Parts: sequence; structure tokens; C-alpha cells
Amino acid sequence: MESQNVRPLLQNFLALSQAFPYLLAGAQKELIFDAMENDRDVPVEVEITSVVGNYLCWDETGGHFTLTRHGISGLPRILETHKTFHANHLRRYIERLVGTAKPSYSPVTREYLTDLYEGLSNSSALERCATLAAFALHGHRLVNGLWRSLTASYPDVQKEEQSYFLIHVGEDDPAEPYHIALTSGMLERLVPPAQQEEFLERFEVRYARNVAWCRAIRTLRE
Repeated sequence: MESQNVRPLLQNFLALSQAFPYLLAGAQKELIFDAMENDRDVPVEVEITSVVGNYLCWDETGGHFTLTRHGISGLPRILETHKTFHANHLRRYIERLVGTAKPSYSPVTREYLTDLYEGLSNSSALERCATLAAFALHGHRLVNGLWRSLTASYPDVQKEEQSYFLIHVGEDDPAEPYHIALTSGMLERLVPPAQQEEFLERFEVRYARNVAWCRAIRTLRE
């Protein structure tokens, strides 16, 4: 990253972090409204992708972080959203680096997030699986890569100020491998052998969109 690129890149990344749990939660609205309008039961395929989304939403809004550190008695601490939301961990880190941390929903990020929502809420279980799997795999690599780059550029930032990255990929027991294991279990249940080729095609398209967004925000300038 170049110095003139760091702030807009991080502000767009903050926008993704902020929006992601809301997109996960909102995506289920389309699926349950479809069942309501057609007077039919919710299929198990929707239940499975929904429970994966629900866990990720719970994690991103601080539920997993809070309970693993404070136990069930610490549940009321999730109301301290300024401390627990992953986006707010990231916000504090960005403020430490560049002074201000306002999310930037630039045109390229709005387009990316809208497309991400369409995949998460798609009526096709394969498309929902492809979207979730591509986001999980790419997200693990993205967070790792971004952390390495920022650590190299800002070596004076103390470890305790890097909580966003420590939560995801840097602690002794980070959450990201469990996200991947959860996603793998979803795929085992929802992608039959006869549809694996179609799933991989959809996955490649979704993964490429994640990469394209990363490339796009690297070119933004203040």
C-alpha cells in the first residue's frame, strides 16, 4: 500500500466490516417472505444457510467474543457495542493509524455490498453456499494479508491495539478457522456430488468478485 491509499482503503474496509452483519441478517428476510407469499414451509436448505449466517452475524456483533471471555454471565456486555462489534475494534485500530475512522461507502463498495447481499439472499441454495464459502475463504486471506501489510507499514502499533486482527486470525484460538469449518459442514450437507461442478463455477465467480473489490479499493486516493 502507498501512503496516499491507506486511509481510503481502510475506510472502505471498515464499511464492509460494518455492513456485513446487517447484510447477513437482512438476507433472511427475502427467504422467509418467499415462503410466506407462496404459503410453503421453510426448506432445510434455508435453515442451514440461515444458521451459518446467524452465527457469523452473532460473531461480528461481539457475541462470540463476549461469551468466550466472560461466560454466560457476561451476556449483558454485548450491549456495549462500542467495545464488542468487530467493526468498532477495527475503527479504533484505524483511528490509531490515520487519526480518523469514518466508514466510506464509496461507489465501488456500495456495488460490491449490494452484490454480496444478492448472493446471501438468493433463492438458490448453491448460490448462497457459494457466496458464504467464497467470502469466508477470501476473508481469511484478506485479513491475514492486510494485517501483514499494516504491521510492516506501522511497526510501532502495540499488540493490544490490534484486537480486530487478533480476534480473527492472530490469537492462540482465533475464530476464523471455526468459520471455515462451519462453512465446510454447510457444503457437505447442501452440495451433492451431482452439483459440485456447478457449485465450483458459482464459487469462482463469487471469489473473483471479492478479489476485484480488494483491487478496486487499493486504487482509491484521498
